[in-house]
Amino acid sequence: MCTVVVRVDPGAAWPVTVLALRDESPDRPWDPPAAWWPERDPGVVGVRDQRAGGAWLAASDRNGLAVVLNRWEPTPGVDGTWTTRGTLPLDAVVDDVVPAADGALPTSRAFNLVRATADGAEVVTWDGSAVRTTVLGPGVHMVTHGEPDDPAAPRIGRWLDAFRAVPAPTGPPDSPPADELRTSPDDGWAPWFGVLAGSTALAPDDRDAILRDTVEPEGHFATLSIVAATVGPGRTVLRHTRLAEPGELRLR
Repeated sequence: MCTVVVRVDPGAAWPVTVLALRDESPDRPWDPPAAWWPERDPGVVGVRDQRAGGAWLAASDRNGLAVVLNRWEPTPGVDGTWTTRGTLPLDAVVDDVVPAADGALPTSRAFNLVRATADGAEVVTWDGSAVRTTVLGPGVHMVTHGEPDDPAAPRIGRWLDAFRAVPAPTGPPDSPPADELRTSPDDGWAPWFGVLAGSTALAPDDRDAILRDTVEPEGHFATLSIVAATVGPGRTVLRHTRLAEPGELRLR
């Protein structure tokens, strides 16, 4: 039940800006962004899942950024098993390949794959029956576990207009990664970080909470980290924050 906010501004120095919040089981081990896959491409960095070895988010200067979000529709798999969704961001960023490009349906569980390059952004969706692509036009968008920008979806209906109402980031954050999400009034990310801070007025198990800590039928999920990223021609910049406490944001 991750959350991704995307701003698209064609022709800008940094045409795509991404704010991605990762929800996962607090008991599932993972590694912060680094070059974890040198055998595939030493220029690719990302957030690595230690258990399956794939990426939640992957990025490179050459091919931009990709991040995968879980959906909950049933999918057929192969003989009752599924391939890991963690291969999807790597395939997109390493090989510039998106799901079903060869006509074959995915063998993973359902997902939304957000893909951002200097040419724009899109969401590739696998819902168990078909793969489809939604191009994100100019402006600010929000993606969770359902359809992009769906006002009926939790979090999107509550917070998309708030992100759209404030100035969007136009470049990389000034502040380096830290265990607290830091910003200053002069940082262009301050308005979006302010919306995040305001969202913490909701309890972390509220269906509209962005910073989450909740038990779902599928298990315990909490927001573990935040990535702020910008994508430009030949350059992708990440800033990563591992939350000191799952589902809790400290902004200063």
